[in-house]
Amino acid sequence: MIDYRSMFLALQKRRKIYLDVETDFLGRICVIGIAKENRDFIQFYGEEVLFINVEKPLCTADIIVTFNGDRFDLPLIKKQLRIDLWESHLSLDLCKVKKSMGIKGGLKEVEEFLGIPRKTKGLRGYEIPRLWDRYLRYGDKYALDLILDYNREDVLNLIEVEKRLRYLLEVKDGKTFRDRIDL
Repeated sequence: MIDYRSMFLALQKRRKIYLDVETDFLGRICVIGIAKENRDFIQFYGEEVLFINVEKPLCTADIIVTFNGDRFDLPLIKKQLRIDLWESHLSLDLCKVKKSMGIKGGLKEVEEFLGIPRKTKGLRGYEIPRLWDRYLRYGDKYALDLILDYNREDVLNLIEVEKRLRYLLEVKDGKTFRDRIDL
């Protein structure tokens, strides 16, 4: 089992990028959001999702931080954009970290558990393809804005999820994680 507490300590001085993708009904990337630790955020959607656009901000970091990215985001980026982020970066998948701590649920449940607010509360990832389709078919700007807001929150909230998980690992000191948290 990976010692995530030691991993967090070792990675503290490295440059990180936080990343999340949204997909259409065919599983193609329709939106990709990228943030730096200082919360500088960039987003590409539709025809902007190109190797040349996405690769530039990614090359400024050593570590890619995602939630379930090792199973979803990174393979999809490799397949669609031909960017192998495992070859060029270390991957910190926060889904694996929370699982090792005994925390259950997806990103939204983890955010709620950790007390991280969300403006797009109630919107789920499985709804994104339908919203993207509304945008493409009808030019529904509201649907596009909702997707972009949702993706922005997914990415920026990764920064806070990482901080809070790291803190919980640091205060663990021998007791089980569940013993330290008032559920």
